[in-house]
Amino acid sequence: MQNHPPRWAERLLEFFCAPDLLEEVQGDLYERFERQAALFGVKIARQQYAWNVLSFIRPFALKRKKSEFSTTFLYSPTMLINYLKIAFRNLVRHKMFSSLNILGLTVGTVCCLYILLYVKDQFGYDNYHKDAENIYRLQTNILHNGGDQPMFNSGTSSPIIAPTMKKDFPEVVEYTRVLNFFTAKNNLLGVEGKTETFIDDKGFLVDSTFFNVFTYRFLEGSPEHSLDTPYTAVLSKTLAKKMFGEEKAINKRIKVGTNINTTTYTVTGVYDDSFGKSHLRPSFLVSLNSGGLGEFARNNTEWGGNNFIYSYVKLKPNVNPESVNAKMPALLQRYGGKRIAELGMKKTVLLQKVTDIHLYSKGITNQTDKVSDISFLYILLTIAAFIQLIACINFVNLTTARSVRRAKEVGVRKAVGAFRSVLIGQFLGESMLIAFISIFLALPIVKLLLPFLNSLTDSTLALTITQNLDILLITVLVALATGLLAGIYPAIYLSSFKPVSVLKGTFKFNPASVVLRKGLVVFQFSIAIVLIIGVLVISKQLDFMQNKDLGFNKNQKIVVSLSNENVQRQFTALKNELLNQHQIKSIGGVRYYPSQSFLQDMLVFKSGGSMDKGLLIKNNVVDEGFFKTLGIKLIAGRNFTPADTNNQVILSEKSVRDLNLTTETAVGIEVFTGTGDNIDAYTVIGVYKDYINNSLKEEIKPLMMHYSAQPEYMVLEVQTDNYEGLMANVEQIWKKLIPSFPLQYSFLDEEIQKQYIEEKTLRQIINSFTFIAILISCLGLFGLAMFTAEQRTKEIGVRKVLGASVISITTLLSREFLKPVLVALAIASPLSYYAMNKWLEGFVYRTEVGWESFAVAGIAIVAISLFTVSYQTLKAALINPVTTLKSE
Repeated sequence: MQNHPPRWAERLLEFFCAPDLLEEVQGDLYERFERQAALFGVKIARQQYAWNVLSFIRPFALKRKKSEFSTTFLYSPTMLINYLKIAFRNLVRHKMFSSLNILGLTVGTVCCLYILLYVKDQFGYDNYHKDAENIYRLQTNILHNGGDQPMFNSGTSSPIIAPTMKKDFPEVVEYTRVLNFFTAKNNLLGVEGKTETFIDDKGFLVDSTFFNVFTYRFLEGSPEHSLDTPYTAVLSKTLAKKMFGEEKAINKRIKVGTNINTTTYTVTGVYDDSFGKSHLRPSFLVSLNSGGLGEFARNNTEWGGNNFIYSYVKLKPNVNPESVNAKMPALLQRYGGKRIAELGMKKTVLLQKVTDIHLYSKGITNQTDKVSDISFLYILLTIAAFIQLIACINFVNLTTARSVRRAKEVGVRKAVGAFRSVLIGQFLGESMLIAFISIFLALPIVKLLLPFLNSLTDSTLALTITQNLDILLITVLVALATGLLAGIYPAIYLSSFKPVSVLKGTFKFNPASVVLRKGLVVFQFSIAIVLIIGVLVISKQLDFMQNKDLGFNKNQKIVVSLSNENVQRQFTALKNELLNQHQIKSIGGVRYYPSQSFLQDMLVFKSGGSMDKGLLIKNNVVDEGFFKTLGIKLIAGRNFTPADTNNQVILSEKSVRDLNLTTETAVGIEVFTGTGDNIDAYTVIGVYKDYINNSLKEEIKPLMMHYSAQPEYMVLEVQTDNYEGLMANVEQIWKKLIPSFPLQYSFLDEEIQKQYIEEKTLRQIINSFTFIAILISCLGLFGLAMFTAEQRTKEIGVRKVLGASVISITTLLSREFLKPVLVALAIASPLSYYAMNKWLEGFVYRTEVGWESFAVAGIAIVAISLFTVSYQTLKAALINPVTTLKSE
């Protein structure tokens, strides 16, 4: 045992203790150490010695920097309060400049705070699950024709893969699979014994292991074994309350109707769906151990196709997912290599971390819910940073422009002994004060504007102290950073004034500061111009998409959901009844209407061909009224008739071209799919003109239409101005034929526009932030114009005495402010051109970045700048020269 004090404690004492105290303190502490060692032992004495050293770290005992002047009083509470008083007096004395600074920083902080709220809300998805860092979803990428022809990149996989991974890979400790109800857009829910029904589209069939992988907080029942038994279900709190009110839901029986059949399930639990954010967001979960779809999925052994289920695996802690990815090709080859080769595809299965799904799924199709894009959040954060930077530039410009008014203050303070570091601290303190005033003003403004701001981003954000402590902490850090960024240069610049030249009246401005101010104005307006051009190009692209000929007529089309087998059986009767309404011109049936993704496809080849060289063609199901209702042109052959079966098909132009056929030769031939003895033949009876089914970001894909008299959707072509009256009649007919299922409908043009929500949101955000950027820039320009006019009053007076007109003086002053604006336009134009062309590359069908966008942006920014400075320039030009020159 060591019988001396801890070395580190002795060194610490020598490091911080004042030399005049060190020897006496060391002696006292050592005597106490020896006494305690004798009484309590060396171990306790060493601990007490260390504690005594740490307790002695107090202001009076600390070393002080030697100086010929004492600076203690400069940082005393009295002097700090004095500096604070001076800062407040400066704010009050110069109300206009203070207001411009505070307004600019407040507006910038409002934008920054809301964007931080939005970005924070988009992060953190699925983090609440226990061991979330070890949970992964299987992502499937398939290429056709030996890797030459892309098929899809999907968040789904074949049902057999996940259980095989658990069996073969020791790294996998658990798996679960999630299956939606296929083409059912809405599930019809009901309580057994009651007639009331509910519509819900967020139900899934899941493995009994679901709650071994994902964490849900149960309010009724327990997650353990809740889905082991066939035909059991777990409900969300929201759905349980909707179906059962305040009654307990557990052990109650519910009916779930899909487009396959209606099944009864026993409720075994209720979970809190407000707990945590998830990419799944289920309303209810039913056991995959049940029959029907569940049985089909469990017994499915296809390794190449049938990639329709969401599969998740949970890895052991500290397992590198790349090591599992590296083993996947061998697994696929061992169990499915032959089948994959028969299909002529190259299949890859990768692990995607579950916490990355919401933000890092760009290009991955078949998502369970709407996902965001990390690049979109980076754009928002960049805009927020630039807005805040513009506000900081305002502060720098206005403060340095007013520096002549504070030159004498700096000179006097330096003459009586103020250090430059003290002056820098004082000026930084003033900028911090303005920054924190802006923060305190911004918080209630954000709270007040949340409904409007949420409408821009299609969000439901709330600003509460308990839930947003991290955001409030970040806001305080933003205030500190803003105060430091905005105040550091003015503080260094003002504190550099020489007291002799200031007090003698020979002080002159540094020309570099003027150049810097103009450069900062150029930077401000460059950002504003980039945003203006961005808004114009995005609006132009959205207008282009709105007016683009899609190959069909989307206007006055009503889509009615038939996502229940019982409803689909009534399609013909319902169609005949509805056609008696004079406002309804025609009706067509379809499985995937425009704007919906095609979930079914097949490899098709001509006579003499094979699957490995086949063409991947998307499949749709329609009736004989579909082409007429949507105005899609048949360019060869004939339309479907009720006598046709699934084996008669109509091809798109794209399919005909890709099969190396012509419009004339395609009609009448047979195309095939399958291998060996399982080859199906389809007779081509017609060719239709290509139409754009999905987003304009995507290329038109080959498509083949099959016939069905029981489609999932009914499209009504109507001609009316009274939609409310028409739909009342439609609902009356619906209830007569289908009383047990509620009418669900939407408008086709609105469904199509939903594909561009992200672009519309971006336009709305940039619209708002462009206005704010221009506002803040103009505040700074207005302040500079006011200051310049004050500084040049005598010059203006002399010019007027010598015969200068008001117009010539106004032009002279305005020209000075237009120069940096024009320079900003020259800098921003090529940057905008490059950035917007890169953005437009995301669209297959796109407009051009035309010269008119730059012309409009240039004219707008020049006009706004002239309007901003016109009041001050006219006011200066109209001053009577006698007033300004009488003291000369």
